[in-house]
Order: sequence, then structure tokens, then C-alpha cells
Amino acid sequence: MQLKEIPIQQFEQARQMLEIQRNAYAVEAELLGFDEIPARYETIDVIQNLPGTSYGLFIEERIIGFVTIEASETTVEITKLSIDPTYFRARLATTLLEHVLKLHKGKLVYVHTGKHNGPAKRLYTKLGFERSAEFEPELGVTLIRYTHSS
Repeated sequence: MQLKEIPIQQFEQARQMLEIQRNAYAVEAELLGFDEIPARYETIDVIQNLPGTSYGLFIEERIIGFVTIEASETTVEITKLSIDPTYFRARLATTLLEHVLKLHKGKLVYVHTGKHNGPAKRLYTKLGFERSAEFEPELGVTLIRYTHSS
């Protein structure tokens, strides 16, 4: 397994990311009881034009998980974190998040997840993220913001 930056402009890389994202968010939608997660309905064009940087875990040329971040001088927002459901519980999300935290040591890192996404909440807490806000972007959907400062 190899961790490297993903050239999202390449069609095949974007296609793989989109497939993983759709499959992973289908699982999250079930956990949240909310099927309208916008990431489930994105297109390859959206993926290819994501701002920021994407890092992926690869087995040969196949992406099995990825994280996308937008970084400034003082903050990093984790905008996407998706793992192929075949590899859930294989510590891939931990590996990707630890990579981001190491690359951006000293910055405030933040991420959002659904209030009822227990696996994500446990992961962020385990890695030292702290719950910092809760809000409802749409009726019946509650998100939690987690922050990490190293």
C-alpha cells in the first residue's frame, strides 16, 4: 500500500475517487437516516475541480481511500475523507488523518461529520480532535465540527 498525492485532473483517478465516495457516503447516509448527502450526487467534473490537495492510499494503481484538504497558513479543513467500504476497519482513515496532521503540525485542523456517525466521531476523538460546534445545515440534519490543534 502506498500513500501519495492524487492527480485529480486525471479522469481515472477522479473516477475512482467518485466511486469510493459514493459507496462510502451510502453507508453514512444509512447511519444518519438521511439520503440527501450532497457528496453522494457529485460528478467527476466536481472531483476534478476540487480546491485543495487530495492524498490517497493505493494498492497498485487502485485508490482504496482518500482525504482532501484545503490549507491556509494557520488552518486546514478536511473537506473529504472516504474509504472503500471493503476496507472499513483497516485503519486507512487513521493513516490518512495522521498524514494530514503530520504535514500540517502547528495548524488548527477541522472536520465535520454527522451527529449520528459513530465510527467517524470515535475516530476523530481517538486522534485528539475535540468537539467544537454543532449545527443544523438542513432541517433534521445535525453536523458536528471537530478541531485538532497540535
